[in-house]
Amino acid sequence: MGTRRTRLVRRLLVALLVLVAAAVAWSLRRPAAGSAGAAAQRLPAAGGSTAKDIQFLRFRAGDQQIEVKARSQLGQEGGATRLSGVEVTFPYVAEGKTQQATIRAEECLYQPQPLKVAFRGQVHLRTQDGLELDSEQLDYAAAEGVTKSDVDVRFRSGASSGSAVGMEYRTQGGELLLKQNVRLRLEDEAGPATDVEAASLRAVRSELRIFLEGGVVVRQGARELHSQRLQLNMSPDFRTIERASAVEDVDLRLGRGDALPGADLTAAGGGEKRLRCRKLMVDYRAKGVLGQVNAVNPATLDILPGPGDPPERRRLASDLIRFAFDEQGRLTGLEGQGGGPQARRTVLTSDPTAGGPTRRVECLNTVASFDAASGALTSARFDGDVRFVEGERRGSAREAEYAEAAGMLTMVGDPRLVDEAQGSELRAQRIQVGTRTHAVIADESVWHTISRRPVRPGTAGTLGGNEPTVLLCRHLEYDSTTRTGRYRENALLRAGQDEIRAPLIVIEEPAEGRRRLSATGGVASTLHPRPEKGQTKEPVPVVSRSNELVYDEKERRVVYTGDVELRQGDILTKSPEAVVLLTPDGAAVERMLAGTPVEVRQGTRRATGERGTYTAKDQTLVLVGEKVVLLEPDRRIEGRVLTFQSGSDRIRVDGREEVRSEAVLKRQDRPRH
Repeated sequence: MGTRRTRLVRRLLVALLVLVAAAVAWSLRRPAAGSAGAAAQRLPAAGGSTAKDIQFLRFRAGDQQIEVKARSQLGQEGGATRLSGVEVTFPYVAEGKTQQATIRAEECLYQPQPLKVAFRGQVHLRTQDGLELDSEQLDYAAAEGVTKSDVDVRFRSGASSGSAVGMEYRTQGGELLLKQNVRLRLEDEAGPATDVEAASLRAVRSELRIFLEGGVVVRQGARELHSQRLQLNMSPDFRTIERASAVEDVDLRLGRGDALPGADLTAAGGGEKRLRCRKLMVDYRAKGVLGQVNAVNPATLDILPGPGDPPERRRLASDLIRFAFDEQGRLTGLEGQGGGPQARRTVLTSDPTAGGPTRRVECLNTVASFDAASGALTSARFDGDVRFVEGERRGSAREAEYAEAAGMLTMVGDPRLVDEAQGSELRAQRIQVGTRTHAVIADESVWHTISRRPVRPGTAGTLGGNEPTVLLCRHLEYDSTTRTGRYRENALLRAGQDEIRAPLIVIEEPAEGRRRLSATGGVASTLHPRPEKGQTKEPVPVVSRSNELVYDEKERRVVYTGDVELRQGDILTKSPEAVVLLTPDGAAVERMLAGTPVEVRQGTRRATGERGTYTAKDQTLVLVGEKVVLLEPDRRIEGRVLTFQSGSDRIRVDGREEVRSEAVLKRQDRPRH
């Protein structure tokens, strides 16, 4: 029911009321017994003339003059007179103007006391302003104030028309009843014709209401409304619809390019739309402009994509869906409210037509805003236990807000996002999800857990093995196209007992098993080598500092660059670059390479060389170079290969183990704190 169609059924119904009133106006205005008009009825020759078989009867009913013509008088039936070839002309008032109406019929049975008039055979009623009523029967009983027909009735007003089987009009309360098979066709220059079907129709002027019952169908161009009942609340002058209510099995369909209820019929764009509910209530402002539309108990709105729209079907389901319109009747807002006796929730789903996962947002209430000029969605807000699902990704929050231009859903209030395919869970104070790009942005107290598939039962070690990886930071940006996550501001990665800290940590995963981690801005890490089989003592962790760090999962190595310091137990190495090589399963430290050059410290010992290699299996560090120098408090040793062992006082120089007296060779213990 568009802005220009607020007279959806009103125009023809009002016309029909006028027609019926006009059909009985001459008898409603009949003079009282004993008046001059009554005498004229008893003495027709005195008030008229006869030419051949044509009889004329003229009399006044108050200030109205009624004229009756008949081809002949067929006789008397009790107190009634039967006339043939009848034509009755009488005045009536419409829109403040006095106009003429005429009834023609093959026969008329006229009974003055009590007043009853029965027209039979090709009954035609015509008014001066173009209203028409046709039937084979039309009866009027003054005592009951009833005009009725039990057979087919057809009526027309200009280009609009209708029909029904059986009609009854009661002057008391101005009640009109179309009994069966009601058909209305309303036409004007505002747009396509409107067709109305119903089992019955009842219009009550005293109640200012019109009721259509039983299989109601309203069609207008690409729009089609189905319901079991349709009620129209009219203005005091019975010329304008103030509210329309469709009840039971309500199904409103809008064709492709048509707008939602209340938009201009000429507005194009969008795909097919379908609104279903138990009850649909439409409120109008002055001059028939839409003010609000409510669909309730429950309601669903389905929208198919149109040209240029995202290729997805959208559905909104709620206990109540409310449409709001501006003063021009343009759609500006939509609200879905959950609750009701069934404690229903509001659910918005988007199903891509070209394939891909279905997106679903579930909450208690939602409010959407639309651009009045274009009718396009601009934003939407979701409140109350919000739940978000898209394929294997799901989320939750107390509140969420969607911005159409950016295609971004923002969740706040303990938001969580779980990606089962990635085996991850994200928590933060605020999480933003790109509905078209699938990008993710998280802010404040970011906690991201990434599960890893077990390498083999019982394994654990560097970067977690089969332990989950936890990342903490203040700000996270995830690009789904490149599968890259950037963790900024006090970022911490923890995998099992292993840790990496840096201002920025970046994780890329272009393919399964190809994860790459980089950290910059001053990196600190702690890696725990896996104990060898049968080893009861836990290996000493490897603690490092550097400007940058890069971990390549496929190559199974960690590269440190820029002022690198690596410490395991009492051995510390310093170098511009260092590489940690992992075991084949990527779960433990196998070797560490440092250089060039490299400096090694062990207690008071200090050694320099070109390259250093640490082997985790035997916890030894081998320093090599053209000139390897070892400095101790009491001596200096030079060679090409220098071997240290963590926790041992012995060293090997060029394959020779240096042995001295305990007072000289034993390394000095570090001072206790």
